[in-house]
Amino acid sequence: MKIESNNLTFQSKIKFIDSGVFKEKISKLNPKIHEVGYPWNPDTMKKGKNLFTTSIMDCIAGGVVDNNSVTMFHMCTLNQAQAKKNRLKGFDIKNFERRLLEKIDLTKENLHGFILGGFQMEENSKYNVNKLRKIKKVFEENQIPYSIFGARRDVHYFGRYSILYDNKEDTLYITNSLAGQRGLNGKGKELEVLGNNRIFYHTYTKTRGKYGVDYIRKEYTGSTEDYLKSQFRDVSLCKLDSFV
Repeated sequence: MKIESNNLTFQSKIKFIDSGVFKEKISKLNPKIHEVGYPWNPDTMKKGKNLFTTSIMDCIAGGVVDNNSVTMFHMCTLNQAQAKKNRLKGFDIKNFERRLLEKIDLTKENLHGFILGGFQMEENSKYNVNKLRKIKKVFEENQIPYSIFGARRDVHYFGRYSILYDNKEDTLYITNSLAGQRGLNGKGKELEVLGNNRIFYHTYTKTRGKYGVDYIRKEYTGSTEDYLKSQFRDVSLCKLDSFV
């Protein structure tokens, strides 16, 4: 998907950072107040300032920002049967929408959101991308503009994502647990933030050979947009956001 650009004077910032830098930022925050934590369902959604959530793998996380606060969610995508086995609540889009609308004011100027997560390993696979579509539909039906980094590809070497919204800086910080970590082959970094919106990263292309499935590993240096597009199938910015 094409990234939208706009010359609006009001734009929130989106910045990808090293996992160590992220940990340092959240170390100053009280988890009871600022963390959207386990068991990741609509009832754990929070509204406040400087909220964060971690360990986003096949879950779907995100938030809605107004001028004074952020409402953040982290949704486990287990179905009801799977959730019951784990003594959790299953994915419930109606409860998600109800909780979200309880916390936000749709009349606020510059209200906008962001969504990160969900899996679509192969182009024709379903996995939990249907749940991602349901969350997107809630945003669209309530006319909430949003940026999205969703439908994760088969990247072979998976890290967990984390997000932090800093209200004072009006910035969404994103990291991956592999950022700054040693590469899969033990040499260099697997994923490294270089600064000035530049990232060093690897991609993995699945192949099927004589001995089964294998992956071709390639390295790249590109923008945050380039990196996220290598990770997710559905990537776009709303007009109220910009990469820095």
